[in-house]
Amino acid sequence: MIRIFRHPAVNACCLSLFTALYAAVFFLAARTIAEDGLACYAGWQPGGSVLWRVWCAALAAGRHRYIAYGMIAVTAAVVVLLCLRRHAYDEYHTALLLQCLVIATVLTLAAIAVFYLLILSDPSGVIAKFTLFIAIHWVTVVLADLVYVLLCRWK
Repeated sequence: MIRIFRHPAVNACCLSLFTALYAAVFFLAARTIAEDGLACYAGWQPGGSVLWRVWCAALAAGRHRYIAYGMIAVTAAVVVLLCLRRHAYDEYHTALLLQCLVIATVLTLAAIAVFYLLILSDPSGVIAKFTLFIAIHWVTVVLADLVYVLLCRWK
């Protein structure tokens, strides 16, 4: 299993596949929300949290497609950097990648717990909360992978 992670193409394929999936969801959601006029929830009304007001206004306008464009752009940069690397990673870089994946998994599990608590505290606005969770999660993963690729490039 660890041998698979030594090849940059595996990293590029996995990252591209998940980014394409999340980008498709964001594009579909942006179109659906714009067409159906899907309102967020009461938390974005005046007097609610500023974060939710801004986020729900962005969702209502379909602006989360720009997050998808950003994810695609950063993923493309990572894939190009990975494709420029012609040889496999050594044991040090593979161990570093596995550590990054473990840390990403722990952070994702923590984010799921926070997301769950948000839903339990106020079950309205699940779409807005879930979209924010996915955006933060995947942008973090893509940026962490970019940092990993850049660090491994100079060592």
